[in-house]
Amino acid sequence: MSDSPYNGLQYLVEEGIAHIVLDRPPLNLIDEVLTREYHEALRCADANVDCKVIVLSGAGKGLSGGLDIKFLETFERVEMEQFLRLFYVDTLAICRSLSKPLITMVQGYAREGACTLAFAGDLIIAADDADFGYPAVPNLAGPPGMHVWFLQRLIGRMKAAELIYTGEPISARDASSMGLITKAVPAASLKAETFRLASKIAAMSPLAIQRTRELLFAMEDMTFSEVPDVALKALSESFSSEDSKEARLAFREKRKPNWRNK
Repeated sequence: MSDSPYNGLQYLVEEGIAHIVLDRPPLNLIDEVLTREYHEALRCADANVDCKVIVLSGAGKGLSGGLDIKFLETFERVEMEQFLRLFYVDTLAICRSLSKPLITMVQGYAREGACTLAFAGDLIIAADDADFGYPAVPNLAGPPGMHVWFLQRLIGRMKAAELIYTGEPISARDASSMGLITKAVPAASLKAETFRLASKIAAMSPLAIQRTRELLFAMEDMTFSEVPDVALKALSESFSSEDSKEARLAFREKRKPNWRNK
């Protein structure tokens, strides 16, 4: 796909979209090397002025089968905590600090750590025959880390408990109807639908998208009493930007805007 220094993933920027593909056959299992490469690819995409949107996907039959159990086989508590800090804490911090939206495209399956990567982003588009699973309890005899937080917020404690306790996968169609993912689309049109959405977002004001993304994550943990002042400030300040002035002018003149803040 591209000439790059990565061993476990592919990286390409084309038409304003950075595409990161997990490529560690056969299951794209996650270990320390792949985690560090993914972090570097995200930083590279975020620093690239030609990139407006980032898309994550997996080569082969699925996004990823999750953490590489063989890699974890000799770990005790200390080693496991160190790796999970890298994988969970650092990955989430990097994803939340991005100035550009991150869309995850899922075909086939996403298991455990793959779901972490997906939920760390902004949007998830899945093939309608894909499924998602959290097998930490049956496979690791432990809780599925950050998913305890993610799942409860997205689908509520009762449904989250069912998925976590049993480890049974949930179909993309069910995940979509429950609000766990953005939407499920026919498998044959997964890539086209994902990149259509990515291209649509890439055409928006980069400054507006960045500020909106920051607001989405900031408001996630706010009490309602904190929201009004933050919301008023975010919207009123945007009116002073060249992009906002251009958007309003383009709307009146019935033409595509020419964004000043690239």
